[in-house]
Amino acid sequence: MRQHRITRSAALALALAAFTAPAAAAPLDLHDPGSYLAYPSPPTSAAQDLRSPDSRDPAPVVPSAPQDLRAPDTVDAADGRGTFTAPEVTVIKVPAPPAPASPSGGGLDWADAGIGAGGILVLVLVALGATMAVLHRKHGAAIRQAANPV
Repeated sequence: MRQHRITRSAALALALAAFTAPAAAAPLDLHDPGSYLAYPSPPTSAAQDLRSPDSRDPAPVVPSAPQDLRAPDTVDAADGRGTFTAPEVTVIKVPAPPAPASPSGGGLDWADAGIGAGGILVLVLVALGATMAVLHRKHGAAIRQAANPV
């Protein structure tokens, strides 16, 4: 009975924490004219300049070169580059690598099949053991409760 009371208390505490956490983290409503009074702003001095040094002393604007809006092919043709000035191309053929030899002559690799079957057998045995443990535990609890009615 004590276990049930502790569980109920823990569940109630978690539920209350879940309901109060969003209220504590609620954002400030900037549309309400009186909401800024809840959070006072820190005092600032008028002589303090919070800008970065780069924004205080801006660099002089240097005029940039005009942007070339021509197509790349047009720029190449104007500079005298084109297919007529392309370098000579040499094609080299590389022989294909030999096919890898399979260990069993192209059939089924029995070592891999045995490893897979062993893995499946282990999974089935673990699942069967877990099922038996759960069933035995439920059955044992029902027998103890029937033998000791309180």
